[in-house]
Amino acid sequence: MAEGKRNGRRWLAAGAAAVVLAGAGWWWRSAQAPAELPASACWSVLTRADLKPLAEGEHGTFAVSYWLDDDGTRLRPSPKEWEQSCEVRRSPEDTVLRIVVEPLGDSAMQGRFAPSGTDGPLDFGPDVQGLVRQAKASLGFRCDNPETASTSAPYVEIEVGTRFTRPVPDRSHRAILDIALKTAKAVVASYPCSNPLHLPDSVPEVAANFPSAGP
Repeated sequence: MAEGKRNGRRWLAAGAAAVVLAGAGWWWRSAQAPAELPASACWSVLTRADLKPLAEGEHGTFAVSYWLDDDGTRLRPSPKEWEQSCEVRRSPEDTVLRIVVEPLGDSAMQGRFAPSGTDGPLDFGPDVQGLVRQAKASLGFRCDNPETASTSAPYVEIEVGTRFTRPVPDRSHRAILDIALKTAKAVVASYPCSNPLHLPDSVPEVAANFPSAGP
């Protein structure tokens, strides 16, 4: 009888150990699996392929988050001069992509794109002002639209950045520029901008020289 109880306890212990090992194996495989990225992101402008270079080597599930009452359906001009922002993130501190689209007035436009020793140039053509930092790119352009005609903000700034990796690899720099250009084209079409505005078909090979990460 005692022997039977001992055998039963051994089987229970073995079963529990197997469950623990199986759980540990599942966790390890999940931790090692490539990042799960949304199929569509940021006002339906971006696809999973656009996001992949920014999440290379990452794991876990990333989701799209918007600021305040933005439902993510479309980019839209704001008569109240509010910005729109979109994040693709695993947690608030773990953001692989952040896009901010903000209306600007004349003085703000000049201040944002004034030359600085910490910025590099971004050349998307004569109709666009731009600059790059180590982990982000900004571009600005005039966008005349009936909804914002009565405001003092006839310009739009688009800022695209990634997070925490230092230094940011070249593939991420290229992805940041591709996303900035796609977002700019979406703004022009969605607002829409009625003034003549030329954007390149694709990012020029010599569009930007990203600053180094520094010490």
